[in-house]
Amino acid sequence: MDKIQHLEARLIAHGIVLQAIARLLPESTRAELKAAANSVDDEGMQEANPDPHLREIAAQLRSILELV
Repeated sequence: MDKIQHLEARLIAHGIVLQAIARLLPESTRAELKAAANSVDDEGMQEANPDPHLREIAAQLRSILELV
């Protein structure tokens, strides 16, 4: 349980730092990051070999950018 709480605290801290950094980025850079998330998601959606891990990465990237 302690390890889970430690990991959760680290994830929350990382999220707060990422949000602060994202707020400092110009809109053009945020647009590029959104496009990159879409590209990763497209890669993860390939019919022949879907990759849920890539889709999760794209979703997490989008969620951080949406908070800005």
